[in-house]
Formats: sequence, structure tokens, C-alpha cells
Amino acid sequence: MQSELESLIEKLQETSLSGLVSSVPLTSETQLEHNTTHLISPIKQKSPFSIEPKTSNEILLLALLRETEATNVMLKRRVLELQATNILNERYCKVLRGQLANQEAKKRKGKEKGKLMGDGLPRFLSSDEFYEKVVEFECEQKKRVAEKKTRKDEREKRAEGLAVWKRLEDERKTENKDRRAQYHTALEKWNEDKLRAKAEGRKFSEAKPVLGKLRGPIPRPALNVACEEDAASSGGESFDLDGISDASDED
Repeated sequence: MQSELESLIEKLQETSLSGLVSSVPLTSETQLEHNTTHLISPIKQKSPFSIEPKTSNEILLLALLRETEATNVMLKRRVLELQATNILNERYCKVLRGQLANQEAKKRKGKEKGKLMGDGLPRFLSSDEFYEKVVEFECEQKKRVAEKKTRKDEREKRAEGLAVWKRLEDERKTENKDRRAQYHTALEKWNEDKLRAKAEGRKFSEAKPVLGKLRGPIPRPALNVACEEDAASSGGESFDLDGISDASDED
């Protein structure tokens, strides 16, 4: 069994699918030829055989011919299905290669950020080119640290602003809830007094309670540039800091 597998691997290494059995990891540069350009003739519905067998051998041969024709039609349909599947697999592999190339580019970019010379070649430490690289590298490092600190400060400020907004919103909702409760209590009492006056036959002139305008929602603090960049770098996923919700008011 082991020898058969080795023989199969050797044969695959001689074909366009050698990348699948290679010890080298697959990359976006790996080319896999799917060979999807073979021409297949359409299946034709042939008329029944007009031969009238006269001997037993002719009857047997005609039966075998019909069986062979049916087998050929079945095999051609199977080839069409396989070729269609191969075409779809080729298109899918192209999409995956594009995604893999994007990931490889991101990894290379991430590795190069912390390196002064990322190609591994020797440099003269006193050369103008190396000096300019050092200055550029230091400026980039300082800029990155400053941007990181700025984003952190902005996140902290936004968290504080959201906490204040949350407290004010809770106070507003509580106040509106209390005003509604007071309104419904006053309305019930007014209805009772009105019914009582009607039953006693006297005039009821007390004004009907009015709820009035409630406090509207307080605008939520907007995202600043740093928070927008963090959201974009996290794949577009949005989230609330400190579990603060942005639910709409139930006024």
C-alpha cells in the first residue's frame, strides 16, 4: 500500500497538480492548471436501429450495440458533469488565490513595520542611504507611538462621554416615567371627581390634567476619527464601550 501511494505521488509530481503533493507550502503564486478547455460534443439522440436481425448472433450483437450506445451516453453525461464541476472549482480557486494574496501582503506589511532593513542584505552603517533609513525609521516609530497614544486618549474620552450620556439618559427616562405616572394618577382622580359630581348633580369645572411635552432623547456622542479608524481596522465590526447601549427611548 505504501509503495502504491509513493508511486501515485511521483506521478502527480509530473503533472500540473504537483503543487498539491509538494513539501513547499502553497502560496498565492502556486499555479494549478485545471485543463478545462476540452471540447465535448453534444449528446445526440439517435434513431432506433433499423436493422432487423435474422439470426441469433445478429440479435445478440444488436443488443450489445444498444447497451454500448447507452453506456457511451451515460459516460459522456458524466464527463460533462465533471468538466462543469472543474470549471466551478477553477473559479473558486481564483477567488481563494486573491484572498490568500491579500493575507500574504498584510503579513509582509506587518513584519516590515518593525524592521529597519527588511531584505536581510548588508548595509554600510555610514552611508547616506542607511542614515536616511534610520531617520525615516525613527520618525515612523515616533509617529506610530504618538498615534497609538492619541487613539487611546480618544477612546478614554469617548468612554467618559458615553458614561455621562448614559447617566443623563437614565435621568431623563426616569423623569419622564415619573411624569407619566403622576399624569395617570391625576387623570384617574379627575375622572373619579367628574363622575362623583355628575352623580351628585352638581357642575364640574375642574380642568382636565395634561401630560405636556416630555424631555426628548439626548444626542449620543459621535464617533471621533480615532474610534472610526479602530472600527475600520477591526473589520468593520462596531461595538459599544463599557457595555453602553444605544437603544432608542421608549417614550
